[in-house]
Amino acid sequence: MTKELKADLSLLLVTVVWGASFPIISLTLKYIHPYSFIAIRYFLSGAILAIIFHKRFKHINKKTVNAAVIIGIALFLGSVFQVVGLVYTTPSKSGFITGLYVVVVPIIMAVMYKVIPDVKTTMGIIFALIGLGVISIDSTLKINPGDFLTLLCAIAFAFQIILVDKYIKDVDIILVTCIETLVAGILGFIPAVVVENLSFTINLTFIFCMIFMVLFCTIGAYMIQNKMQPYTNPTHAAIIFLGEPVFGAIFSMIFGDKLTGKTLAGCALILLGMIIINIKNNSSSEILEN
Repeated sequence: MTKELKADLSLLLVTVVWGASFPIISLTLKYIHPYSFIAIRYFLSGAILAIIFHKRFKHINKKTVNAAVIIGIALFLGSVFQVVGLVYTTPSKSGFITGLYVVVVPIIMAVMYKVIPDVKTTMGIIFALIGLGVISIDSTLKINPGDFLTLLCAIAFAFQIILVDKYIKDVDIILVTCIETLVAGILGFIPAVVVENLSFTINLTFIFCMIFMVLFCTIGAYMIQNKMQPYTNPTHAAIIFLGEPVFGAIFSMIFGDKLTGKTLAGCALILLGMIIINIKNNSSSEILEN
């Protein structure tokens, strides 16, 4: 088995795990409030990483800390909008709307650099926005509040991707991952304590869900991604990660989520828009690199 194939299979595993996280988070929120969930998930993840890689902190510097704090704030905001949004929408819809960060990134970049998106990017954006409208807008032309919050989540995660691209160069990836999750967790504790009194119900379901989110969706997934993604090409990685909302929908249906024809049509349009933008952008970057 080649390194590239191992990397592709590893990233596919990460995508499956992240897809499963949508119904798992929705289930967890029956026993814990959103801010408390974010605080515990990320603080535990950061603390475990800090224990495992404590020797790396000998080489920490200001550049690494600054990068981690900035990225951690974006991670916190994206997680807040996603988790609170899940209180008001379904896991399957949340998966596809969260995936719109793929569409939002080129929009933000176009605004930042004052460049009009090309025809393919514009087509992808249009398909995705139509899909969002189909699944989110009801007969009274009002958008579901959970879907709107999840859209804000996609915007926050898009900024996180741009910030990673800007600040992650020449820093220790593991340290950044550790500190950014700690930052997200610490920020989560503020509203968790003030608004929710850090309340949650401990039972076997809650324990299983938190273990899954901390060990598999956060620590394991990020470590595998950071280690294996360099061994594959950008197009492979992008297409593999597009499977996240698809796996999210599959696992959501297993957990009892029902997809209507309207929702399926909207999700298909969003996925089509994401594919158009990803294949175009990553193919172009490969050409430039070669």
